[in-house]
Amino acid sequence: MGWQRNPRKAATCRQRRGFTLIEAALTTVIIGTGVLAIVAAQQAYHKKNDWAQRTATGLLLANEIRELTLTLPMHDPLLGDETLGPEEGETDVNDYDDLDDFAGVVSPTGVGEGTTFNPPINALRLPIDDLSGWTQQVTVTNVLEDNISAAFTQPLGTTNLVRVTVTVSYQGPNDAEPMVITTLAWVVGR
Repeated sequence: MGWQRNPRKAATCRQRRGFTLIEAALTTVIIGTGVLAIVAAQQAYHKKNDWAQRTATGLLLANEIRELTLTLPMHDPLLGDETLGPEEGETDVNDYDDLDDFAGVVSPTGVGEGTTFNPPINALRLPIDDLSGWTQQVTVTNVLEDNISAAFTQPLGTTNLVRVTVTVSYQGPNDAEPMVITTLAWVVGR
C-alpha cells in the first residue's frame, strides 16, 4: 500500500473557511458607497425642507401685512392726500389709518423711506415675538395707471394707484447678513 489520500481530509481542505481579502475589501467599498449616498440624500432633504419652511414663513408674514392693509384707504380719511406718510400723532402701527402711513417719512420729492417691522407683526398689528431674525419691510409708491407692472414709480400723491410691496427677510444666528425670503406686491386704487 503506499501512500493513500484520505478523502475526508481532501474534502475538508477544499472547504472555504471565510472571505478572501479581495472579497472583504469589495464588500466594504460597496457598503461604504451606499452609506455615503444615503447621508448625502438626507443632507439634501434637510436643506430643501429648511428652505421650504423659510419660504412658507416668509409668505405668511407678507400676507399678514396684506391682510392688515386690505381695508385701509389710500390716503387719510379726513385729510386726503394733503399729508403723505404718517400724519401728526401717528407714531405707531396701531395709529396707521391709511396706506400712505406705511410709506414712512416722505421726502419732498414724494418718495417714502418705508416702514420696517422687527419683530414682524401680524394682521392684528401685534408683534410676533417668537420669530426673531425675521423682518418685514413695507414700501408704498404710486404707479402709472396704464403700466402698473413698471419698475418706474411716481411720487406719492400723483396717481390714483399705489403699489404696496412687502419684502420679508430672515437673518439666522450664523448669517452675516439678512437674506430676502419673499417679496409680495399688490396694487390698490381709489
